[in-house]
Amino acid sequence: MRIPNQTATAAEFVSCSLKAGVDREDFLRHVRASQASLKQYPGYVSRELYHEAHQDTWFDLVRWTDLQAAEHAAEKFMDDPHAAGLIGCLDPAGLAIHHYDLRGELGAVSARNPIDIPSGCVELLQYRLLAGASLPNYEDVLREMSEILRTHAGFIRREVYYSAKTGQWLETIFYRDRASADAMFAEIKDAPCMKACMELLDETTLTMTFAVPVEF
Repeated sequence: MRIPNQTATAAEFVSCSLKAGVDREDFLRHVRASQASLKQYPGYVSRELYHEAHQDTWFDLVRWTDLQAAEHAAEKFMDDPHAAGLIGCLDPAGLAIHHYDLRGELGAVSARNPIDIPSGCVELLQYRLLAGASLPNYEDVLREMSEILRTHAGFIRREVYYSAKTGQWLETIFYRDRASADAMFAEIKDAPCMKACMELLDETTLTMTFAVPVEF
């Protein structure tokens, strides 16, 4: 895991599936080519790629200094010479692109593990709150949950993102491995903060995925 020197306050999050006939190495070759362009754009901070094997879904998280930089880069990239090759690998039916502000005050870093320790499992959560749910109350719940997470042996860090435009939340939670993620869930599932969370969350919008970081 490469910890960026600049401070990110926004991210672009892409979920996608590959077209039939496109293999992993071809896709990663185009990811590497696109990286040469992305890192030159103003406001670029870092990029990470994750893969979920069961559904064969890929997730591309690009961090930016601010939301304006993220949205500008997304527009500019469509005309980039490397864009056609990467987009040509993707199944349009499985492609989703979102932009978020980072809510850094709601996240957490481990009290027991270095922040740059390699992660073997990333939990990805996307959801919206119920209509009428109190945003300040939910933020308090997230802070309480972060305090529990940071003391767990297998936890590394948690990033919380929010889009005021769409009302959608994104969480990326990094663990040493999948066993650590399962152990954390077993510990927190009956906690009062988890119950409070589920009372505010619209479960029909919830997607939860466990993916593996992929070097490119």
